[in-house]
Formats: sequence, C-alpha cells, structure tokens
Amino acid sequence: MNYLESIEVENFKSYRGKILIPFKKFTAIIGPNGSGKSNLMDAISFVLGEKTSSLRVKKLSDLIHGAPIGRPISTRARVTATYCNSNGEKTEFTRIIKGTSAENRINDKVVTHAEYNKEMEKINIFIKVKNFLVFQGQVESIAMKNPKERTQLFEEISGSGEFKEEYEKAKSEMSKAEQETQYSFHRKKG
Repeated sequence: MNYLESIEVENFKSYRGKILIPFKKFTAIIGPNGSGKSNLMDAISFVLGEKTSSLRVKKLSDLIHGAPIGRPISTRARVTATYCNSNGEKTEFTRIIKGTSAENRINDKVVTHAEYNKEMEKINIFIKVKNFLVFQGQVESIAMKNPKERTQLFEEISGSGEFKEEYEKAKSEMSKAEQETQYSFHRKKG
C-alpha cells in the first residue's frame, strides 16, 4: 500500500523550527480549535503543489512563520513529504519558500513545477482534482450531493472519467453485437 510516511515542516505558518510529523497508513487529524490542524493540512496541501490562494494566505511569503504579523523568523520556509510506495521505496517531495517564490525538489534535486506535478501524478495525486485530502466540511458536502453529482465527483477523483467516452463506445458496440446475435438467431430459427 502506498502512503504518506511523514511531513517535515520548517518555519511554516505556526510551526517554528524543524518539526517531523509521522503518519500511519491511514491517518485522521483531530484536535481542539487552535491546535494546528488546519496549518498541518495547509503544509500537506502546499507540499503537494496546491496554489497559495487555497492556503488561507494572500502571498507565498505569508507562509513563513511570523510573516503575517510582520515578524518573520526566517527568510524561508520548507515542507517535505516522504512518500512510501508498496515496494517500500521512498520519495521525498520538498517545496521551499524563498522570499516570494517557491522551489520544488524531488529527492533533493531541484525540478520544475511541471516535473514536480508529473511525479505527483505518477503516484495518483492530481492537484487539479484535489483527490488527496478531505477537509473539514467536505464530507457533509459530498453527502449532500445528488447521486449524479456524486458519480461525477468519484469519476473525477478516481480518474475513470477520462475513460467515459471509450466506455460508452464499447457499451454501444456490445449492444449492437447483442442485437445482431439475436437477429441471426431468430433468422436461423424462423
């Protein structure tokens, strides 16, 4: 089973200094208000390539610890996600904030944003689809969808939506073949 083994944050939002956060194969993040749940979710979202606007800040540099109150403790912040695949092989995804820009690394090698996203997609994390985290309130939102909307959502998350056209074509061909078989059967019989 593939899973997120750990997140290491350094001077990211409410996390001052370096902090290693280990995970199990299935992890639920719970705790009282103000305990850092949302900032941990923001760290995970950030390292997985989410846009700054989704991280509850106005600009990238606001993710540096102390920056939103005008007292940043550093000129940079870093988040590293260690991903473990079913063979036990580990891959480290790192994003570093330096001033107003972010640097992407895979196993400590600097890569472009496109290369970073491509590696994420190889492990079935699709930033545009947002199929990797379930935020507070989303479960209820999903439950309130009608069956057609839920089906569309699951097709999008699973990636099966891209095969819909191919599926419909195969289904049509199968139906046509069944009709031809019945026609041939009745012709021979009658």
